[in-house]
Amino acid sequence: MKPYAFVLVAAAVLGLGACSQKVETSVPADSAQASAASDAASAVQTLTGSDGKISIVIQGSNFADASGGELPAGVTAGELTLLQRDDTRDITLYVANLGAPKTDAKTYFANLKAALGADKSLSDVQTGAATDTRMNYRFAQNGADNALLRENCIAIYETGLYNVCASSSTASQEELAAVLKEVNLAK
Repeated sequence: MKPYAFVLVAAAVLGLGACSQKVETSVPADSAQASAASDAASAVQTLTGSDGKISIVIQGSNFADASGGELPAGVTAGELTLLQRDDTRDITLYVANLGAPKTDAKTYFANLKAALGADKSLSDVQTGAATDTRMNYRFAQNGADNALLRENCIAIYETGLYNVCASSSTASQEELAAVLKEVNLAK
């Protein structure tokens, strides 16, 4: 896999006017701000791929469409069903539909594990135990500007093959794994 960088151009401007009078409320301002921050952290976001096959439920996220960004390495525009970015956490999330399997699941996951281990451009490669339908894996590689890019993925084997991945140059592998905590396949 070759390093890649996602380019996302987004700008938001929020202007608030303030007056010199204080408005009294029954809740102190500090408590109101803490409550709003707590609500944002507990908010749940559900992201679904364009083919409707994969959905990802994430708590405390702020993902937005990043389809104008650069495609992940090795993924074509036709395979990509979801490309989202959370700028506040510097995490990019994508789902790729790789088509129908050509081997059984056991062989597919064994080949994937061997390919990850043999790729000299990857470091810190770790693969989880494969089930009948899933295998988790993670690695790091040099990304844009030689920054270390961490990637945490789930390979899903069903009637189609799917890769669901979260990547970041600043978030930890644990933070990336948390984004992928609840990945669901539509029945």
